[in-house]
Amino acid sequence: MIYLLRHGQTEFNLERRIQGSLDSPLTSLGKEQALAIGKKLRTILEHDNFDIISSPQRRAYDSALLVRGAAGMERPVITDARLQEVGCGSWEKHHFASICARDPLLEDEPTFISAWANHCSDGEGLDAAVERLWGWLRWAGNRDLVVVGHGVAGSILRALYIGEGRDAMLECHSARQDTIYRLDMGWAEEIPVQ
Repeated sequence: MIYLLRHGQTEFNLERRIQGSLDSPLTSLGKEQALAIGKKLRTILEHDNFDIISSPQRRAYDSALLVRGAAGMERPVITDARLQEVGCGSWEKHHFASICARDPLLEDEPTFISAWANHCSDGEGLDAAVERLWGWLRWAGNRDLVVVGHGVAGSILRALYIGEGRDAMLECHSARQDTIYRLDMGWAEEIPVQ
């Protein structure tokens, strides 16, 4: 079973800037979100044998440390580079609105994931991200894990886990920072934290 989480709000999230491979610190709200998720996990984890794994990016790792403490987990946080956020190339650190102003075709896309996959020509690319995340999911197998990751990468992971194809993946919205996603037996369930 996997409990999939997104890092707490960061300064770039607050400013509505694209982070991708960049990082920015957690805001006070972001720290509160991570602590609230940890407290919720404390009430729903079925046993003490869950490992906690995080993207190595600072915003995810810092969130994982807060989650771990609030959940009462004793195992150390392990990082795995395959969980990092998708690369967004020249879009990174910019406001999405300013990117849309330069390319009006983006406004026709239903989600950020779709815009990124179809128009971010110097980013990681959907196929590369799927290959990386699918490799991690195969490794995860039947392990019991708490995973702290990112918005787009987390949405792709959920879609892969439940067997969604590319079209459905492009309609996904980024994972929320106030929700736990329980992945079990080929299903994904949203558990609101507040």
